[in-house]
Amino acid sequence: MQISHPCFSQSPSPINREPLPANWAPAQLSRSLSFDMDSKHTGQRYRILIGLPHKAAPASGYPVLWALDGLASFPFMEVTRPRPASPNESVEWRKKIGDEPAGLIVAIGYASGEAIDVNARALDYTPETPATTGDSFSSQHGGAAAFLQFLTQELRPMLARHFAMNPKQHTLFGFSYGGLFALHTLSTQPQHFQRYWAASPSLWFGDHQTLKQLPQHLESLRFKQHPAQVMITVGLDEQYPASFASAALKKRLETRTMVDSAERFANLLDGAGQADLQAKFQSLPAHDHHDMLMHGARRVIDFAFAPDAAALPQ
Repeated sequence: MQISHPCFSQSPSPINREPLPANWAPAQLSRSLSFDMDSKHTGQRYRILIGLPHKAAPASGYPVLWALDGLASFPFMEVTRPRPASPNESVEWRKKIGDEPAGLIVAIGYASGEAIDVNARALDYTPETPATTGDSFSSQHGGAAAFLQFLTQELRPMLARHFAMNPKQHTLFGFSYGGLFALHTLSTQPQHFQRYWAASPSLWFGDHQTLKQLPQHLESLRFKQHPAQVMITVGLDEQYPASFASAALKKRLETRTMVDSAERFANLLDGAGQADLQAKFQSLPAHDHHDMLMHGARRVIDFAFAPDAAALPQ
């Protein structure tokens, strides 16, 4: 994978005072690949980052972690993703790491190169809604169905030609709008993924539509055919900070009810009475919205690659 620096040029710019040395190159991450891809379903152009497994696939195929906001989430995963043994490491270090399970990371970003492409993700990650969106930054929404088609009908089949995938161990990771997309997918088309990590899901979107519709969806969904494990996390400061920077911020946090809504969603899942649906909620003190991206991206790999059914963190 290559990440180009915005001031990479041979000429002076307002950022670099002198021409950069000719032997300086874009930054790279080891055991990673990237490519751009157009979608016939969404009309958008994506930058796909691949975190290569550190060893051969098990007989069942690799577990796959699908990470949204990939240009933002993938670098945080570098801290914890499994690595092959190194000739420079000690035996004690390898014992500490243990025999880590192998898995494939597929991080989906945008060809714009923006870590968080505000408008592109607002379109892709949100469901259609008749209500006011509540989004003050973007004007286009409602493309979640088309984006799911891109993931499952375009990107997944293409990658399956190159990597053996475990059809029973696909994990969807999303943050903010991405977390909303994960929970919307779980509650409408759970057959596509078996594990979900929703970090700070924007359940406020469309007057809390996804949360309000969940009880009705649960009546018709049968998780015995599509078992699911769900982790929902949120930062306590997203609704209940020690203090508010302004009256406007206080009103927005009270309206969006990030903590209460996430907990309510998890409780509804937990109370559905379906043995094959497992959900856990976690609220972290002294964490704000963006903290939860970093928190989740560092921990979701263990959740996604765990070989047994007890993947949910304790």
